[in-house]
Amino acid sequence: MAFPWSCWTDWVHSPDKKITMPVMSPGADADKNENSPLFWLEDLDYTYPDGTRALEGVTLQINQGDRIALVGSNGSGKSTLVRHLNGLLAVQKGVLTFKGKPLRQDHLRALRFSVGMLFQDPDDQLFCSTLYEDVAFGPMNKGIPRKQVDDLVREHLTAVGLDHLRHKPAHHLSYGQKKRAAFAAVLAMAPEVLILDEPSANLDPCQEKVFLDLLRKYQGTLIVIDHDLLFLWDICTRAIVLDHGSIHHNYLIKDLVSQPQALRSHGLDFSFRFTCCGNHPNTRHVHHHHHPDTHAHEHARHQKKTVTKKTAPPLLELQHYSFTHPDGTPGIRDINLAIHDHETIALIGENGAGKSTLASCLLGINRGRGYFLYRGRELDFRQRGRLWREVGMVFQHCADQLFCPSCWEEVAFGPQQLGLCDDEVADRVAAALAKVRLNGFEERVPLNMSDGERKRLAIAAAMAMGPNLLILDEPTAGLDPANEELLMDILEEMRIARLLITHDLFFINRLSRRAVVIHEGQIIRDYLTADFLADDHLETVSGLDYTYKNACTDHIFQLQNTRSVG
Repeated sequence: MAFPWSCWTDWVHSPDKKITMPVMSPGADADKNENSPLFWLEDLDYTYPDGTRALEGVTLQINQGDRIALVGSNGSGKSTLVRHLNGLLAVQKGVLTFKGKPLRQDHLRALRFSVGMLFQDPDDQLFCSTLYEDVAFGPMNKGIPRKQVDDLVREHLTAVGLDHLRHKPAHHLSYGQKKRAAFAAVLAMAPEVLILDEPSANLDPCQEKVFLDLLRKYQGTLIVIDHDLLFLWDICTRAIVLDHGSIHHNYLIKDLVSQPQALRSHGLDFSFRFTCCGNHPNTRHVHHHHHPDTHAHEHARHQKKTVTKKTAPPLLELQHYSFTHPDGTPGIRDINLAIHDHETIALIGENGAGKSTLASCLLGINRGRGYFLYRGRELDFRQRGRLWREVGMVFQHCADQLFCPSCWEEVAFGPQQLGLCDDEVADRVAAALAKVRLNGFEERVPLNMSDGERKRLAIAAAMAMGPNLLILDEPTAGLDPANEELLMDILEEMRIARLLITHDLFFINRLSRRAVVIHEGQIIRDYLTADFLADDHLETVSGLDYTYKNACTDHIFQLQNTRSVG
């Protein structure tokens, strides 16, 4: 579908029309009173139609140039709050002003030109037939001439590393690439206020750094929702903590992260990441060179013995397997991978490397070329279609696989398709919900639950099928520390094979025995997790450069220790 440039021709190219771009600097379009807040919220309440109370008595001042980290546990009201700031949700009760003016329907157009927002799910804001059109859509609606729009699109797609994909449709991209494309579309509007909802989720380390570099340069007002305090530490100066829809504290961010007790009280304690590897920051560089863990090395030697003694045929195996997308783009090439019963494998690689494509081939969804074996027996494509009984998967955005009106029906759906009797279905549902700590949630509506709860519900729905292999695509993305720890506990209790697609070193180190690294559609490493953690060459081979996280982790770790000693 061609982009409808002609819609704006009559007035966009008017010779007497002067185009003025918003300037990304504090005070760019300030109210006459320069000391007035940019946003003022007083006693703001919000309740969703199903009766869920999302905000309660929120009073908050946001000034021009503020760089705010908006933090809190899953379901604390963060996304609801920022949806008020950009006019997506109307005020039900309380006061909300922007530049001293109450937000009314007739003010929303100006507000949305001034306030840019990156949603948690990029699919919510990518809707055109190519990336070029997605990024151009906003500037064209502002009346910017086409030549200037062309320059803006190229500039911002280049900034996020996607200009070579400008003519690709968004649905052909990886999840991380979609997030970068959506970010480019927001930046192209040159907003005075930039709001980002979980920007670091699903990004590889190098792409996180791309985001960080762009956000450091941004001179407007910045509001970021994220659970990765290492990410927030580098770009924000102020931290606002929400808990059950209310603001509990308003800190300098260095004061929040330096106090483990404060983090624990808000459900934000991420110190378990420091203790994954011998009570020290868990990065590959630090772990290998500075803080050797004798127990970890013994465990690795045991793993190696276990792996070399395997004699039974693999649960699933791909031999010389390749897949090409319908548009001709290579997905995976010459893959050789064996997955054995009960083992846990981390599948690692940069955004767009082919991780999700490989997972879809293992599920039997995508048909490639090569050998596909199940327990030593080759399966044709028709036979692979029955693997949904044996292989379960939790998607990156788990809401994509939740479609029933209640949790009980969601978990029961799969077993019912197996033709099981009602009693067997009920037993499986009860057992699966108990495994993921969702007892008592049977009648809850999945789409009204927090991200952490929905993630666990998706796991329960997969486990109720009785699979021998569970594939989880970016399972920790968007989870607060408490939900992340709970998820790790749940996965550790499983007695089936698990394939974890993730960039999270801490998650990899705690759960996986084996690490498989994929780069540009090919497996370039397949070794023990301990060897992966010690492999410094990966930073240049496949973009898995954790340098900035090493630095932030070291800084915060030392800050907490200094504070506790003081």
